[in-house]
Amino acid sequence: MSVELREQTEADASGIAALMEAAFGPTASARSVWRLRQNAPVKGLSLVAEDNGVLVGSLRFWFITLAGRRELLLGPLAVRPDLQGKGVGQALVWQGLGIATQSGCGLCLVSGEPDYYPRFGFVPAGAGQLIWPGPVDEKRLQFKELQSGAIARLPSGPIAVLHDPQTAPTLQSSR
Repeated sequence: MSVELREQTEADASGIAALMEAAFGPTASARSVWRLRQNAPVKGLSLVAEDNGVLVGSLRFWFITLAGRRELLLGPLAVRPDLQGKGVGQALVWQGLGIATQSGCGLCLVSGEPDYYPRFGFVPAGAGQLIWPGPVDEKRLQFKELQSGAIARLPSGPIAVLHDPQTAPTLQSSR
């Protein structure tokens, strides 16, 4: 296996949809996290993994609004089921987070596996800290600081997590 990562393009849309269905099943977009993904994913930050020209993984980021600030939402991370556990997802997340540090955002939020994301520096959001746009297992909600002190700057008390209503600018990467 020779996996290469690159920025996703519009031409990848059907392949990403097929990957997501294979990884999460046909009802994945019914999860409440999709209420935060109303705009397009962040261009310049959403990635795909290819093995000899075949799409085998995808990672997208979305702008959200948290405590009045534009922040990032990581996900979904989708890897072809037969390649899960072989490092494709980790490579996508590490590269994506590296680019995300250039976004100007202070935080990245994920609704993901509690045992998977801490290896990338994610920490649990406090119980009751976030007001989510629907049902969610709070153990899945995790933050990663992209700028030092960003978590400490969050207001105390419940914070609404909202989709970002603005058109997302394209990130310029140094890849």
